[in-house]
Amino acid sequence: MSAAQPRVLILPASYFARDRTVGGGERYALEYARALAELTPTTLALFDPTPARETLGRLTIETFPIRHFHQRRLFPLTRTGLRATAPFDLLHAMVFPTPATDLLICAAKMRGQKIVLTDVGGGGTCWSTYLRKLHRAFDLNRRAHGLALLSRHAARFFDDWPQPRTLLYGGVNLTEFTPATEPPRGYALFVGRLLPHKGVLELIHALGPDTPLHVVGRPYDDAYAKQLQRAASGKDVLFIFNADDAELRRQYAGANVVLQPSLPSFNPDDDKSELLGLVTLEAMACAKPVIVTQTASLPELVLDSETGYIVPPHHAETLRARVELFLQQPALTQSMGAAARRHIEQNFTWEKVARRGLEFYRSLPRQP
Repeated sequence: MSAAQPRVLILPASYFARDRTVGGGERYALEYARALAELTPTTLALFDPTPARETLGRLTIETFPIRHFHQRRLFPLTRTGLRATAPFDLLHAMVFPTPATDLLICAAKMRGQKIVLTDVGGGGTCWSTYLRKLHRAFDLNRRAHGLALLSRHAARFFDDWPQPRTLLYGGVNLTEFTPATEPPRGYALFVGRLLPHKGVLELIHALGPDTPLHVVGRPYDDAYAKQLQRAASGKDVLFIFNADDAELRRQYAGANVVLQPSLPSFNPDDDKSELLGLVTLEAMACAKPVIVTQTASLPELVLDSETGYIVPPHHAETLRARVELFLQQPALTQSMGAAARRHIEQNFTWEKVARRGLEFYRSLPRQP
C-alpha cells in the first residue's frame, strides 16, 4: 500500500466487543474512523473470543480473536489475532496506557508499523504504568511515532514528549445535526453525563425559578441525581434521563441556548474531564449558540460573543444573565446560531478532522 493511502487500524477507548461502554471517546473513534475510511483503507478494532467482521460504509469493523477477557498481566490476543493485525501500515490507538496498546505497540515496533496515539481519556494499569515508575523513558507509549491530540488543553499533558504532534480536534456529522426549521421554544438546554464536574448542580442553583431548563443526560450517580432533583424543586426544570438520538435532536431543535458549564478540577494540571467538548460542537452544528465555562478545552471551541459566550466557572450571576439574554431575545439566538453553524462547517466537520489525521500520518518518519 502506498504511503499516500496507508492501511490504518484504529483502537477505540472501549475495545471489547461485548457489553461495550459507548461514551464520547467511543463515539469519537467511530466517527473519525468512518470519515477516514472515505480517504484511506481503515479498520476499527474490537476484541472477543468470537471473531467477526462487518462494514459500515467503507469502514471495516473487525473483531480480533482473544482467548478470554482477563488482561491483568498480558493482553490475551490469540496468535491468529496478532497475525491479523500485521497487514496494517499504521496503528492509531485512542486509549492508552492499556494492556492492548502495550501489546500492539510492541508488535508494531517489530514490524516497522507506524504508531499514533490520541488521548480521549481512559486507560488503566498495564506494563507501561509499572515501567514508567522506574523511568518515564520505559513507558512503551513514548515509543509512538506521533501524537494526534484533541485540543490545546489536551496537548498540555504531553509537553515533555518528544514526538511530532498535531491537533485533530473533533467533528460533527452535518447531516445528523442540522439547524431547526421552527423557531426555538424558549428553554435553555444542558446535554451531558450527570456528574459533579459537569456543573449541572451549579447551573440549577444559578437560574431563577421561572427560567425553563431542560437537562438531558444519564445519571451515573444516584445520589447526585437525587441532589439535582432536590435543587430543581420549585423551579422550571425538566429532566430527561433516557433520551435516544431522535429525542436529543428534538431537544437541540427547541433550545434557545445550549450550556456546557463544566467546572475545573481542584488540580488543573491533572484535569482531563473536558479534553474536547463534543456537546458544544453538536449544538453549534444545530445552529444553537452555546454558553461554556472557561474550563479545559471548552474556550477553544467557541468564538466569544460570536457563536456564544465564555463565562467564568462558579460565577452564577454571569451565567444567569447570559442565559436570560437568549431567552428574552430570540433574534440573538438566530443570529449567533447561524454564526455557530458556519463556524462548524468551516472548522469542525469529521471530513476535515480525518484529513488532518491523514496528512499527519503521511508526514511521520518510520522511526520516532
